[in-house]
Amino acid sequence: MGSKEIEGIEDGERFMTIELNQAIRIAQSLSLSEQLKLLQALSTIIQQTHNQEAQHSLSDDETGFSAESFRTSWQQAMAGQTLPFSELWEGIEDD
Repeated sequence: MGSKEIEGIEDGERFMTIELNQAIRIAQSLSLSEQLKLLQALSTIIQQTHNQEAQHSLSDDETGFSAESFRTSWQQAMAGQTLPFSELWEGIEDD
């Protein structure tokens, strides 16, 4: 299997790359203080990546997405204000 091929995660609910699965396993093996440092580093990386992509993407008006919306969503995710994956699509009907 190539490094970018997809492999299932344990619960079979979603698929991730091998690299992402390995990173998660490494993160799980870290101490709490190391996990917190990793979280801070990942937050910085994600914000930098988002900023770089935002510079090259469509304007907020064209996408309906704003930097403020991203910040709010990111803060909610970091505060644990999330829904389980299985509940994300509840109440949404196909048209």
